[in-house]
Amino acid sequence: MPVYIAARDLDGLAIGTHQFIIIENEANPHPLAKLDGKIISLKDLGNGKLGYVIGAHNKTNLAVEYFEKSDYAATLEHFDQKRVRFYKSDYDTEVIQVKFPKTHVQIAIKEIIKLVDIYHMNQLIDKIKYPLAGLGFNSNSWAQTVIELAGGKVKSDLKGLDVANKKRIPKTYFMPHCPRSRPIIN
Repeated sequence: MPVYIAARDLDGLAIGTHQFIIIENEANPHPLAKLDGKIISLKDLGNGKLGYVIGAHNKTNLAVEYFEKSDYAATLEHFDQKRVRFYKSDYDTEVIQVKFPKTHVQIAIKEIIKLVDIYHMNQLIDKIKYPLAGLGFNSNSWAQTVIELAGGKVKSDLKGLDVANKKRIPKTYFMPHCPRSRPIIN
């Protein structure tokens, strides 16, 4: 059940990268991901294995989304090289397996899914505005924050221009009971 941090080219832009998370769920689909109370079904990742693709995207705010079209296409291209054509632009996806030195990967996956759900709920209450030119908290800082909070270790600076990869979203956005003393972001 590996977990990966991935980076892909931005849609329609010559520079910049977008980071997201890929979870291979080789065994029993446990835990099941939910968003807004709806179960998110596992999908083929392009290698015959099922899993999840999760990222944060510009929906005027930094909104979490499972299987966003471009993230999913980039995942499929990475794991199924037959999808890549020399004459057609692709996402040049970089995928790195995350290490969890202090916990078992299955526990880390449960934590990632929980963190994503909590973040989504907190975003409904206190949205993080998507920054102009990605210079605040963006997809790169979101993916890196989730991996770090789940106990993962992976390099944050992936290939390409990935601004805010070292910037972390305040932990309060990933806490079930958001304290009133939350740092003001917007």
